[in-house]
Amino acid sequence: MGFDTKDKATAQQPPYPLHNDPPRFRKISRYIGSLSLALIAASVAYYFCPGRLLAHPAVASEHTAQGQHLRGGDPVCPQADALVPGVNHDVWLTLGEALSTQGFQDHAVYAISGAVQIKGESFIDMGPVGNDSRWEVHAAMHEYLVRAFPLINKFLKREIVNTYGLLYTWGGSDPSLKPLLMLAHMDTVPVDEDTLREWTHPPWSGDFDGTYIWGRGSADDKSGMIGTMLAIEMLIGRGFFPTRTVILAFGFDEEIGGVQGAGHISPVLQQRYGPNSFAAILDEGGSFGEEYGSIFASPGVAEKGSMNVRMEITGAGGHSSVPPAHTSIGKLAAAIVKLEDSPFEAHLLRESVIYRRLLCLAQYGADMDPMLRQKIKDSMTSDQSLLELEGILFSAAPVVKTLVSTTQSVNIVQGGFAQNALPERASAIVNHRIDSLSSSAAVKARDASTLEEIARRFNLNYHPFGTANYHSAAFTGNFSLVATTLLEPSPISPTEGVGAGAYHVLSGSIVAAYNAYNWTNSGRSKEVDTIFVTPALPSGNTDTRFYWDLSSNIFRYNHDNFGSPEHPLGGGVHSVNERLHVRVFLEMVRFYFTYILNMQEYHEA
Repeated sequence: MGFDTKDKATAQQPPYPLHNDPPRFRKISRYIGSLSLALIAASVAYYFCPGRLLAHPAVASEHTAQGQHLRGGDPVCPQADALVPGVNHDVWLTLGEALSTQGFQDHAVYAISGAVQIKGESFIDMGPVGNDSRWEVHAAMHEYLVRAFPLINKFLKREIVNTYGLLYTWGGSDPSLKPLLMLAHMDTVPVDEDTLREWTHPPWSGDFDGTYIWGRGSADDKSGMIGTMLAIEMLIGRGFFPTRTVILAFGFDEEIGGVQGAGHISPVLQQRYGPNSFAAILDEGGSFGEEYGSIFASPGVAEKGSMNVRMEITGAGGHSSVPPAHTSIGKLAAAIVKLEDSPFEAHLLRESVIYRRLLCLAQYGADMDPMLRQKIKDSMTSDQSLLELEGILFSAAPVVKTLVSTTQSVNIVQGGFAQNALPERASAIVNHRIDSLSSSAAVKARDASTLEEIARRFNLNYHPFGTANYHSAAFTGNFSLVATTLLEPSPISPTEGVGAGAYHVLSGSIVAAYNAYNWTNSGRSKEVDTIFVTPALPSGNTDTRFYWDLSSNIFRYNHDNFGSPEHPLGGGVHSVNERLHVRVFLEMVRFYFTYILNMQEYHEA
């Protein structure tokens, strides 16, 4: 049964998951300080300079800058105020009180544990829905959600898209307000059977040891799906109904690209609502944690693009006893070496996301080394200092280069069919992650130019991306480049100036949710602003790739605390011992209902 937040003392026992045995509960009673590792863990971020919240009735208090100002008396990276609901303030307080009860904790653990127990692995070789029986596992999740969230299934319109995608509509009373779209996915990456003995608790157990909920999907992304639904179930139980429509869209193949799930849900929403019809979109993504002695939250406001390029060289076959100087495989090997010896240039540019994040870290990182802070300050106006800063970062952690440029990685090589036959065909797949300030056209032009030397060296007819760049009269074969998959870098959601109101609501909600936890657990009588928000650029892609046309305000943020002592090493995401700290999960729920309530009172400019 659903938890009624009107009764804050106790919570009604929810139903067990759809399994023969109840979940096993045993009564056994993360950010990284270095710059390079922090950039990897939290990903990269954009400069944040918001201004005041647009037409929001409740702004709690001015967020004071900590750390040293980099430019005169004005902070380089201004911060949002803690934002608590105004009209719905009493609802927010009541939900916060309910969240701290043992009854709700038990309820929340049951909900996420039951979802973890339902297998929903996505495999890269899965065929379309209806042609591959492996999709059928998601039917059990549908049944579970109906039982676990009775209020949602009573008061929200539920639709099924492409058999296993879920679309919930919580109709608002004011149709003039653009809806809020909240995304999550029910599928997980597979569990390697060879690692089963390495798991502290079985990957599909949903075990709770008093601290962690264990199992595949507990952190990615069943916590996002179940956390959102718990927040809405709490709101309904308190008697709240929205003025702004809230829509939930849950895909089931995000881990392998989202084509069957979000790829089918998005057209439904586009046909129903039209382009740019949503006030904001929220999906999984950034977290918060400590860097340089301060707490930073990193919601993603953009994503890199990606492109797989198939390099293929063909030539005459024959018996291996009379080989040419270079076979097709040898020529392909030369092409691979040429590509790897010619990486994309990496520079720390002032307009880059890395640099703008550095400004925020230097502004608010209480324990940053004074020399590094000064170097960042000097780089704002000195090109020489900027080059020196680049050298410091790249030398300390070469991986930072991958975060400020387009990358390339040769991941699949194929060629040959017999040990005594010359290969007539050889190919390789190169995966590019396209920098947010670049484009697929720039990557294609660079690949074509770089590899033309190989075509000339071996007298190959050269056809990069459908063009005829080089033709040899004495050709020995053909060399082609084909983009097999392509995703442009995403649009960048506004974080300052006109159009940034939705980002201000998100930032203020993060601060308010974080502070509310501190009040509850420290006994403080008034708020203290101890978290700073910096827009981020996640290293991977989410289901938001299918929703770009629906809103200019797309954010990727979970409000989890990966990298903290409570949630070390990313909680085992995509690895052995994936787990979720119960306190982290409860704070995710707090953020979700805070954000939903604040978005009800936000009015677009």
